[in-house]
Amino acid sequence: MTTATAQQTNAYFDDTYLTETEATVIASGAGEDGAWAAVSPNIFYPKGGGQPSDEGTLDGTPVTLGRNEDGLVTISGMPSAPEVGAAVVCRIDAELRRRHAALHTAGHILGHLGQARGWQDSGHSHFPGQARLDFDPAGHEDELATPELRDAVRAEFQTQMDGVLARGGDVSASVDTDGHRTVTIQGVNAEPCGGTHVRTLADLVGVKILEVKVKRGAIKVRYEAEHAFGSASGQGAA
Repeated sequence: MTTATAQQTNAYFDDTYLTETEATVIASGAGEDGAWAAVSPNIFYPKGGGQPSDEGTLDGTPVTLGRNEDGLVTISGMPSAPEVGAAVVCRIDAELRRRHAALHTAGHILGHLGQARGWQDSGHSHFPGQARLDFDPAGHEDELATPELRDAVRAEFQTQMDGVLARGGDVSASVDTDGHRTVTIQGVNAEPCGGTHVRTLADLVGVKILEVKVKRGAIKVRYEAEHAFGSASGQGAA
């Protein structure tokens, strides 16, 4: 492995909509899985926090993403490792990034609504087609005892979600001096998160609470969300 002294800047922390940029290779090497590199600024989001990885290319070559033991976001799938200091062009699938951001942001709102009912978070997934939040069912057996009661709770969540989106609000993020990132949804909540999010709740459309069920020791609330067509995208939209 070869490394440089430069520190990696994860540009997706500041701009979800930056989907193409030039970057510098700050580390590279080869391992059991082949060649890899780390770049800065880095626009690639690796799988984590319930959010799937971006899909994209490095100098036109499709790549896969990960994170190494040093915490660097790494890129692999190239035929050979680029030299440290080399300039490269990074691109990600903009439509997929927007969808992931919409699902993740809607998940934060849904988590807030569950907590407002007195439910305790126990897990989450923001994957397209599999998005859900899990809550601890202890103490809530009566309100979820029948299919009719569970559907009534689903309808309540939908009404509350619709109300939040109708009020609107900005979505912002900040990083403290220790490197801890907090995502704030205006009028909703603020919580630690390293994922990508929409810029405003007006970007969320088609947010539907699909089902509330109790399975495998958890309350599972399934949902879906999309990003508004034509909203900010591309190369560092402001």
